[in-house]
Amino acid sequence: MAESSYWKNFWRGRISRRRLLGGAIVGGTGLATAAVVGCGGGGTTTSGPSVGSTPATGDGGGPDGFRASDIPIHDARRPFEAPGTTGGTLRFAGFDALVLDTFDPHQTQFGPIYSGHSAVFSKLYRYVSHSEQLMEPDLAEAMPEVIGDPGAPTEYIIKLRRGVKFHDPASLPPDLRGKVEIKDAASKFPGLPGRELTADDVVWSFERQKNESSPRFTLYYRSSQYQTMEKIEKIDDYTVKITTSKPISPLLHFLADTNAFIVPREVVDEERDALEFPRSGPQGRMIGTGPFIWGSLKSLQEITIYRNPEWFGWDQPELARPFLDAYTSFFIVDNASLESLFRGKELDVAGGAGDPQWVFDIKDEKPELELLRETVSGWVNSRFKIFDNETGAPCPLWGDPRLRKAIGLAADRQQVIDFIWAGEAALTAPVGPAISKWALPLEELRTIPGYRPGLAEREEDLALARQLYDEAGSPEIEFTFADQPSYIPDFAPSFIEGLRRDLGANVKKQVIRAYPQIAEGFLKGCDQMVATWAFDNGWIDLDDWVYPYFHTGGPKNSFGLSDPALDALLDAQRAEFNEDARREIGYQIQRYLLGVKPDGSGPLELKPDTAAYARLDFATLITAGVSWPYYKNRYTFPWFGNNHWIANQWLDEDDPSFQGRA
Repeated sequence: MAESSYWKNFWRGRISRRRLLGGAIVGGTGLATAAVVGCGGGGTTTSGPSVGSTPATGDGGGPDGFRASDIPIHDARRPFEAPGTTGGTLRFAGFDALVLDTFDPHQTQFGPIYSGHSAVFSKLYRYVSHSEQLMEPDLAEAMPEVIGDPGAPTEYIIKLRRGVKFHDPASLPPDLRGKVEIKDAASKFPGLPGRELTADDVVWSFERQKNESSPRFTLYYRSSQYQTMEKIEKIDDYTVKITTSKPISPLLHFLADTNAFIVPREVVDEERDALEFPRSGPQGRMIGTGPFIWGSLKSLQEITIYRNPEWFGWDQPELARPFLDAYTSFFIVDNASLESLFRGKELDVAGGAGDPQWVFDIKDEKPELELLRETVSGWVNSRFKIFDNETGAPCPLWGDPRLRKAIGLAADRQQVIDFIWAGEAALTAPVGPAISKWALPLEELRTIPGYRPGLAEREEDLALARQLYDEAGSPEIEFTFADQPSYIPDFAPSFIEGLRRDLGANVKKQVIRAYPQIAEGFLKGCDQMVATWAFDNGWIDLDDWVYPYFHTGGPKNSFGLSDPALDALLDAQRAEFNEDARREIGYQIQRYLLGVKPDGSGPLELKPDTAAYARLDFATLITAGVSWPYYKNRYTFPWFGNNHWIANQWLDEDDPSFQGRA
């Protein structure tokens, strides 16, 4: 009861603030909420010290002083509870059934599909904790053997597990074989089902993503990682050697990153470099070595994944994981449905979509429920087209850094937090607060114009923003808003009205586009996607957050930028193996992008090619979700792509709360 009273007092203290917002609160879809709650995510609120915590974020907390730093981390370091019962299907609500671009694990850039991929495909290494960047072997037998100077390595030897098999539908019980999309794999890909994974698969999966002659090379959004690997060699069937041209500090991270999947060569049309063949469904090509076998996906409805009975089981094959027969993720995006289905035990875990108030209410009502909170790493931001990606010429509008800075100062980040997520969100800099190892400390972030919380400071920022907008010629401006989650187009009128009010800005109109349209426009000239407002994926390592976006020629450099001063810092963080020194370089990069000199001594001098204010970062959600006590070994991670950890989870049929489960 003590725990329930704590949460009751805290959340009741916040209700008045939410009600004051009145019509500003919308019940839009909660993309990040579903990402955490529905992707093997979750955790239990525990008494006593937690194993870690997210950084202090958001608006500083409610009346009782609660801050995001009070949120325990419930990642895969939590104690493992052996199953008392096995079997059954885990049911949750999530965005896993939303495919925004491609099923190809190497070419997709949008988060939801990562979760299904992570259940089906394996990597050399897997993350145990994102916030602290702790990892363990997955397909590898052990951590790499470093050849040469351990302080500046360029050679890595990786030993693979033996006996790892690609999925074979014949291994499933007869009643399930017809339900999986890979049921025809034996005829379509002779020799692949049940084939042993070898070093050839690793070499091919990595070389594919650094091949500049591929007709789809622009779709390899992680290519900057693999291009650091000068040579990827097969020593024997179970040994791979990676050689870098120079020391690369995040090299090991590249092998464990969210999308570092090993895919069999057979499922890809090498001439087109495409997994999605004409007149042939891509789902039937989802053949990996992970703990689950791809079942079926009904777009915007549900996805079902089945247990792989021949999974290698990491270092404990005797446990015979996965313990579940299957899991299903339902695409449900409104609070009323989520609460109703959860109360009826048709969902085993659920979270708030937008405003999470029902989660706190039901936790008060039923103290036995397990409550989780998580600061997610996905975030909302704006990007500006600064140089033409086709000609390299400066764009006439956003090429003026004064205009970008004006919007950066005027954008009301607290409005974003309150309108979209009812106050349950965190301020975000170029590295999200969920990744505490690399994120700029909140105390410093709140001293930077555009993030300063005081009313007097806000007025100073707005006065300078108006001055800069006038100096830039008071141009007509336009923003393209993403169509999903629905709270983004819902918020668009408020954002535009804020610019009109605070800047006197001449905002032409709002345009709503789907993410694939936005991504395509990024690659084109100054007249396409000149200013966007959308959700972006969250990342793990410092390099992921900054290098692909802002380095000259980076695969996500939609700004068309080439900033030599920033390139030097981005290269320096890759070369630095001392963690503290690398973190300081990361802080310098973030200050630079926020318009502050790298040493923090004052405003950055803005030039036409300066990367500052190329991307404006606003906020990220702090999730809330509850689960029934019978759901065991729950974990939470800050973004999509961690469903392989569902292999540890099980449903306790002997728990009293299991009674009445639908």
